Amino acid sequence: MNSKNKKAKKAVRLGVNIDHAATLRQVRGGSTSYPDLLEIVKLIKKAGAHQITIHLREDRRHIQDHDVIRLCRKSPLPINLEMAMSEEMLAVAVKNKPEWVCFVPEKRQELTTEGGLDVEAYSETLKDMTMTLNQKKILVSMFIEPSLVQVEASAAAGAQAVEFHTGAWVLARGPLKNKLWKDLVTASLKAHELGLKVHVGHGLDYDHSKKIGKLPHVREANIGHSMICYSLTEGLFKVTQKMLKALNS
Repeated sequence: MNSKNKKAKKAVRLGVNIDHAATLRQVRGGSTSYPDLLEIVKLIKKAGAHQITIHLREDRRHIQDHDVIRLCRKSPLPINLEMAMSEEMLAVAVKNKPEWVCFVPEKRQELTTEGGLDVEAYSETLKDMTMTLNQKKILVSMFIEPSLVQVEASAAAGAQAVEFHTGAWVLARGPLKNKLWKDLVTASLKAHELGLKVHVGHGLDYDHSKKIGKLPHVREANIGHSMICYSLTEGLFKVTQKMLKALNS
């Protein structure tokens, strides 16, 4: 890529997922006032990030209802609320009005999100929920596998964006890794063709962020676990800056 084309490329926005900061607090049953999520958000903003991502799970293992309320009211950065496809979560979103809602699959027993949402299978329900959120001026993305079927279903459901699950690609080795990268490229091109914004997330570290930043039409990466882990030795301000540089190298 020559310098002229590189300059013309839009920067990839960084959404920082702070779920695992809340996990540290909840390890002691939420009995401590630290870490203060709002103070963490302020630091992340100062370092140059563009958005905060939080996942309110059914079992409330990290983010709590009071976190959603406080962050949606006071965060200096836009809030992207990841949530399951349920009436309970829909009510939370409508009440608190985050900038984005990202529909994700959720199983109580899983350690972390294991794959993308089957939008095609729940198309009518997701279409209705998306319409309700859009009427409240809340934008909607679908967390999906890089599948043409799921991209098309997301567009049909009225979503404004898709967020491709990158976890399988990150963990893959050898020929499979190349195949999964090609799937990401193909799905990204289709999403752009259908007018959907292209977001990515899950499992991304510094090295994979350098590669994912070159995905066609990618505009946003939501990254959490690796950044919180890196921060234990490097500090969150420095980590945020380094991740932004990796995405846009």
